[in-house]
Amino acid sequence: MLVEPSAISSQRSAISGQQQFKIRNSKLLPCSPAPLASSAPPLPITQPLCPQLPMKSPALIALSLIAFFSSAFAARADTLAAPTDNGGAIDVSINTSGTPSPSDTSTLANATVLSAEKQTTSPIDATPTAPTPTTALSFDPPVASTAVTAPPPPTPPTVASAPSSNTEADLFTGGSDSLVARTVGHAEGTRTADGNKTRAYYGHSDPGNNVWNLGSFSYQHGARSPQEADEKQLRRLQRQADVIRQKADAHRLSLSLEEELNAIDLANQAPLAALDTPGYVEWLKKARDRGLTGSEAVLWARTQSYWNPRLNRWEAPGLGNTEGNISHDQNRRLTAIARALDVYQQQTLARRKEDEPQDRVAEKPPAEKVADQIIAQDLPQLKTRAIAQVRN
Repeated sequence: MLVEPSAISSQRSAISGQQQFKIRNSKLLPCSPAPLASSAPPLPITQPLCPQLPMKSPALIALSLIAFFSSAFAARADTLAAPTDNGGAIDVSINTSGTPSPSDTSTLANATVLSAEKQTTSPIDATPTAPTPTTALSFDPPVASTAVTAPPPPTPPTVASAPSSNTEADLFTGGSDSLVARTVGHAEGTRTADGNKTRAYYGHSDPGNNVWNLGSFSYQHGARSPQEADEKQLRRLQRQADVIRQKADAHRLSLSLEEELNAIDLANQAPLAALDTPGYVEWLKKARDRGLTGSEAVLWARTQSYWNPRLNRWEAPGLGNTEGNISHDQNRRLTAIARALDVYQQQTLARRKEDEPQDRVAEKPPAEKVADQIIAQDLPQLKTRAIAQVRN
C-alpha cells in the first residue's frame, strides 16, 4: 500500500508533539525545534528534529526512578558496611538537605555506640600504656612538683620518772644483807629498818594460809634454814625482776629505784599481781597517764594490780577482797620500803666516809711563826713614833 509523503510528514509531526508533551509531563528537558528562517520557504520534513524516544508510560518511568534510587541506596549501604581505615575519625560531612541522610544516621549511631562502650569500660580493666620516651631536646626548666604531703601525726610524749641509779646486780648484791632483802624483809616484818633480823625471820606462820615461813622473804616452799630460804627466794626474785624490766622497756617506762623495789616486793607478796597482764607495769603506766607521780603512782598501781578485769572483781582473799583493805596494806608496805631504803642509803654513805683516807695538816715551821708575828704587829703605832723622832 503506497502512502503519500505529505501524509507521512503530518503523522510524524503529530507523534513528535505527543512525545514532547509526555516528556514534559515526566519532567525531562524538551527538545527545542530548529529555528525556521522567515524568508526561506518551508521544507518538507523527512526526519524529526529531535531523536525519536521510545514511548513509555508514566508508570514505567516511575518504576525506573524507584529502581535507580534503590540501587543507589544499596550501593551506599555496601560502602558503609565495608570497613574503612580513617584513623578512628567520625564522618562529619555536612548534609545540606533538611532531612538526615542514611549515612549520617548510621555514622551518628556508630558514634553513640562507641561513646557508650567507653563510658561502660571500667578503669580497673583498662591497662595503662607506658609513655613513649621522646628524644627531642628541651631547654625549658623542669617544673617542680607542688604536691603537698600531710605531716605525720605527732607522737604522744612519754612521761618517765627519775631513772634508777642502781643496776639489778647492785640490788641483789650481798645476799641476805642486800638492798632487796632488807627492804622487802622490812615490809614482811622479818627485818628492822636498819637491817637487823626479827623473830619472824627464824620462822612464823603465814596469816593468810597458815603455812610456815622462813627467812627475810617469808619463804614457804620448803627450806631447811632461813639462810637457804633467802638464797632460793633471791634467785626467784631476780628472774622476776628481769621480767618486770622487760615489760617496762616494752612500755617505754624508766623505773625509779622506788618503783622497782615496790615491783619486786609485790612479786614476792603476790606474783600474779606483779607479772600478769595487766599487772604492776601496765597499771603504773596508767597512773602516770592520770598525772600521778612518785609514791602516789606506786600506791595506785600496787592497789589496782589486785583487780581482775576479766572477772571484774578484786582478788586478794587474805585482805578481804576489798579496795580499802588492799590499799591500806599496800601503803603500809610502801612506807616500810621507803623507811628501810632511807636507812640503807644513810649507812652506805657513812661507810664510804669512814673508808676515805683522812688528810692530816702539818704544823707550821718556826720561821713562818715569826713572820706571822711581825705581820700581826700594830704597824700604825710604829710609824707614828718614827715620825716623832725625825721631828725632834
